[in-house]
Amino acid sequence: LPENEGEWILNTTNDTRRDIDFIEALVDHISESHAVDRARLYATGYSLGSMFTYEIACQLNGSFAAVASHAGTMPINPSSCEMERNIAIMHIHGVLDSIIPYSDEWDWKNWPQVGPMMSAPDLVEYRKNKHNCQSTQESEELTSTHTIHSDCEGGARVEHHRIPQTGHEWPTSINGTYTHEVIWNFVSEFSLQ
Repeated sequence: LPENEGEWILNTTNDTRRDIDFIEALVDHISESHAVDRARLYATGYSLGSMFTYEIACQLNGSFAAVASHAGTMPINPSSCEMERNIAIMHIHGVLDSIIPYSDEWDWKNWPQVGPMMSAPDLVEYRKNKHNCQSTQESEELTSTHTIHSDCEGGARVEHHRIPQTGHEWPTSINGTYTHEVIWNFVSEFSLQ
């Protein structure tokens, strides 16, 4: 669509559901020929892919059990983010990220249809509040500050790894564990059942 990134449609509206419809069709198509546990669908993404995981969290939270993202964000004013059910979310972000800044709103693309994007702390706070999380635990670990917002409605959880010495690149590991394992260990805890 014009005035959007080109890879993914962000800030989905009823008129711009092409990518969301595609993901639903893709899951249906794969499920026809493979054994898919529809209660354990997860999404993960990096950078622009991370931004699309938040579209999934907003638009397909009744179908996906959890999302994990690195170095992305979501619109400050999402057009729609209705929760059929609260979805577990892990957000990983490097403090030294010069592409999508950790602490500042992000508007360098100037997409009128998307609008300015949240800082990483604001995104985590938004999701925590949206899920009505009642407890917060923060720990300084080997390579990150790990924050866990728990006791959220619907059994969801919002976790955040703030990585001080990382920029926009993919971290090989977080606190001594490969990043892909950190993500899998998180998402695999959640199911729609």
